Amino acid sequence: MNYQINEGSFALPPQAQDRSVNMLVLNHGPGGLTLVVSRDMAQDGEALDAMLRRQLRTLGSQVKNFKQQDPIAVQVGEARLSALQVSTSFKQNNATVYQLQTMVALGGDAVLVFTLTCASPLTQEQAAYAQQLLDSFTPAARD
Repeated sequence: MNYQINEGSFALPPQAQDRSVNMLVLNHGPGGLTLVVSRDMAQDGEALDAMLRRQLRTLGSQVKNFKQQDPIAVQVGEARLSALQVSTSFKQNNATVYQLQTMVALGGDAVLVFTLTCASPLTQEQAAYAQQLLDSFTPAARD
C-alpha cells in the first residue's frame, strides 16, 4: 500500500491499519479552536452509533464532570457521507474542555473522527466555521 501524507509517501504492507492523528491549531475565536482528525476502525462490523457510544463511555470514564448532548445524524462533505455528531464537555487538568465530535463512516470498517476542541463553549461563529470545515471534506478515492 502506498501511504500518502502531506510531506510525502511511503510503502506499507497491505495488513497495515491507519490509526494516525492529525492536529491542526486553528485559533479561531474565543478559547481558541483545535481540530484533531483521527482514523479508527469499527470492531467486528460494529455500527457507527455503537462505536460512538463505546468511545463516549471510555472518555466519560477518563475525565471528570463529563456531559454530552444527544448524538445527531449528519452528512459530511459533497459526498454526503453518513456521520454522527455529538457535543461534549468535561474537566481535564482543572479546566473545562468543550468538544464537537463528528464520526464519519468511510465504508467497510474505516471511520474518520473530526474533533473540534475549545476552552469555551463554541460561539455561533465557531460552530459555522466547524460546519464549513465538515462541508469542505472530500474523501480520497479508496482502493
